[in-house]
Amino acid sequence: MLNNIFEILWSVPAVLIAITVHEYAHGFIAYYYGDPTAKLAGRLTLNPIAHLDPVGTLMLIIFRIGWAKPVPINYGNLRNPKKDMIKVSLAGPLSNILVAFLFAILYRLNNIFLQNVLFNNLSHLSDLMLTFIRGWIIFLQTGVLINLALALFNLLPIPPLDGQHILLGILPPQWAKQYAKISHTYGMIILLVLIFTGFIGKVLFPIVFYIFRIFV
Repeated sequence: MLNNIFEILWSVPAVLIAITVHEYAHGFIAYYYGDPTAKLAGRLTLNPIAHLDPVGTLMLIIFRIGWAKPVPINYGNLRNPKKDMIKVSLAGPLSNILVAFLFAILYRLNNIFLQNVLFNNLSHLSDLMLTFIRGWIIFLQTGVLINLALALFNLLPIPPLDGQHILLGILPPQWAKQYAKISHTYGMIILLVLIFTGFIGKVLFPIVFYIFRIFV
């Protein structure tokens, strides 16, 4: 029980970084291509509080699958709505992949430091320092995993995930219209069913851990 609480406490900062970068990237790219909606709503910020969705954040911490509060975007304000919608939607997942890579670099550097410096002096380290090192490793590992999971999860073509808007931007207009109608009606139901039946986890997590092993 205490171990679980310890891991959750060290995981929370990594989760906050992941969702903040994800939503900020959406808002920044939308603003860059002509839509100030996120900025006017106070969402063009790196303050994680502005982006928290209580349920989605809790699910991210516990199940490693979840969501933030979507950044408001008016696609009609974009200079080229159909093409720019794809760029705005891709910005979140791509930013998470970049952050996962940066966490992976820190993790590798951390391992080199531990192996070459600290592991030769373990007897001189206090219990508090050893606990901190363990927590720091959990933070770095979570930073890689949670960003990869958030990126891949959001690429699924199911509303309200980013993959929906990417697919809408790719499909021919008539198909996009039909897809939007169906996904708007049943999308959230389908998403929740896939999450709580464990289907997404069974499909997604093997890919996440495979990429994790490549990164670290």
